[in-house]
Amino acid sequence: MLGELMVNASSIIGIPPVPLPTTTQPLKTTPKPETEKCTCTCTVFVIVTVILAAINIGLTAYIIWLHRRGTGRQKRAYQESSCQNATENTHSLEMVNVGYQQPTPRNDSQGSQYAPLNPSTRSWEIPRDHVTIEKIIGKGAFGQVAKATADGLRGIPQKTLVAVKMLKVAAPDSDKKDLLSELEVMKTLKPHPHVIKLIGCVTQSEPVLVLIEYVPYGDLLGYLRKSRGLHDTYYKDPDIKPQTTLTSQQLMKFAWQIADGMKYLSSRSIIHRDLAARNVLVGEREICKVTDFGMARDVQQQNVYERKTKGRLPVKWTAYEALMYGTYTTKSDVWSFGVLLYEIFTIGGSPYPRMDDRKIANILQEGYRMPKPHHVDNELYKIMMSCWLKNPNARPTFLNLKDKLEKMENQHKRLINMDIYDNTQLYANVEDLGA
Repeated sequence: MLGELMVNASSIIGIPPVPLPTTTQPLKTTPKPETEKCTCTCTVFVIVTVILAAINIGLTAYIIWLHRRGTGRQKRAYQESSCQNATENTHSLEMVNVGYQQPTPRNDSQGSQYAPLNPSTRSWEIPRDHVTIEKIIGKGAFGQVAKATADGLRGIPQKTLVAVKMLKVAAPDSDKKDLLSELEVMKTLKPHPHVIKLIGCVTQSEPVLVLIEYVPYGDLLGYLRKSRGLHDTYYKDPDIKPQTTLTSQQLMKFAWQIADGMKYLSSRSIIHRDLAARNVLVGEREICKVTDFGMARDVQQQNVYERKTKGRLPVKWTAYEALMYGTYTTKSDVWSFGVLLYEIFTIGGSPYPRMDDRKIANILQEGYRMPKPHHVDNELYKIMMSCWLKNPNARPTFLNLKDKLEKMENQHKRLINMDIYDNTQLYANVEDLGA
């Protein structure tokens, strides 16, 4: 058949026919590269397509899994955060007793906002009959501090040990205003290891009570002086007595802790205006806490406060510009901090010893500054002097002071030579409080 077709085709186009072989042999086929290449390409394409589809399906499944996992984590994190905040708030209300351990100091940004005692009403108010006064532990001119217990704080069944600030019966209205001012300032603060914590208040009836955390060591001024065997001027009987002698390292630690507390207050645009050793409390593990915000002012708008009313003034701790012009800023608190350093490093010594308060402004205007205590190193004295610069803007910030003093703590023996400290002459004049 094939031969006939070829003969016919040849005759039609005029080409002699080619004789076919007479013997039958197997045909040899030559591979066709293009066809094979096409087949391979198609195979590879199918394989790649399958792989890509598998990857796509896998990625989609992985994304869905991550989404579900992330949602679960977020939910758990929220629940854990809520539990942690509830634990912290409860812990802050359980107050210190003799065996209480203060939390490790933490950065300002890590603290959570104080929660009022009654979340449903956003109120700090405590029923008066829930507060039981045990004894008066400190007295000032018109105010006093009592050791007390409070019942039912945040539903806690046991009694909570607290300190209660209140006024004496004969206290003037200005002192009540200061106490309420202190309360309002404290309500705005976040927890900080070196600032006293607010627990609650009683303001619906008289007398006004401000409940704060209880600190067993009392005020820093008395703590310093009692370590030298001198008479305390405020806290009469703290639960924990000071050591017979304080080391230079302890003094350096007091200094930077207070600077840290003031760093936080200044970051909130709060001017203390009465920073002094008597207004620092000493808690467990000798942690210093800035307190007594009675004269404090929140000056968010302009960061300056101008005194326009007459009143008691802690002259020896007050900055030059505040004495002369009645102008207060955070840098005025820095001046006071320099005086507080003098109190610490002289272990409760009186600033400007045996000087009349009425002469302080004049001698400061003439350029006088307190001389260097002979047992204090020049490097430390330079920090004190920088706090007393006439130009407020030239004074260091509390952040700078805290960092410097904390780094210097490990050099305490060189900076404060307790071997040559004079305990009988210049620093024994404890009756001059200047407040």
